[in-house]
Amino acid sequence: MDALGINLGFLLAQIFNFLLIFFLLAKGVWPKVLNMLDARQEKIAKGLEDARAAEEARANAEREREQLLAGARAESQRILDEARQRGEEQSRAILRDAQHEAEDRRTQAHSQAEEERNRILSESREQIVALAMAAAERVLGQSLDAAQQRAVIKRFFVDVPAGASSLGDHVEVTSALPLTDEEQAQIRKATGASEVDFQVNPSILGGLILRSGDKVVDGSVRGDMTALAARLR
Repeated sequence: MDALGINLGFLLAQIFNFLLIFFLLAKGVWPKVLNMLDARQEKIAKGLEDARAAEEARANAEREREQLLAGARAESQRILDEARQRGEEQSRAILRDAQHEAEDRRTQAHSQAEEERNRILSESREQIVALAMAAAERVLGQSLDAAQQRAVIKRFFVDVPAGASSLGDHVEVTSALPLTDEEQAQIRKATGASEVDFQVNPSILGGLILRSGDKVVDGSVRGDMTALAARLR
């Protein structure tokens, strides 16, 4: 060893020191370092796991927030739709009520106008009869007695035309002037109908027009004049 220039004692001392240091490191330092590294690794792993869990929680919270927002938007839209629908229904109901009220008022006004017209015609009936009698006497060139006057009045107002008895059970009768209860009873008997409705239309001039469904028997003065004009043409 001397020939190689190696001091055996010094070499052994160095080997002993190395082994001693290795032993001390292996027993005292390295376990602590390894434990510290393991703890650090576990801490890092736990931090990564916590971060992943936090990210999942954030994502879940974000999804829940979106779901809540979507639900709130849907609920708001539903409320708006219901409010709009209720508003439209209320508007339609108000419009229907206004239309019904207007129609009722028109019907009432028309009925009142008809009643007033019929009242005036009834009050004027005697005058109309007197004028008709005067015209008939002038045409005939002689005075008419009471029986003749009644016959003329009957012919002018309530003479039921032929064919009226075969119209049916429901008959609508139109006269130029309001008829008395007695005249209405005579017409009911002549038609043989179970239900008779009476209407007043001064434009037919005189006589009666009877309707039942699509059947019409025209015995009015206006109808006679129209037929006469057609024959003259």
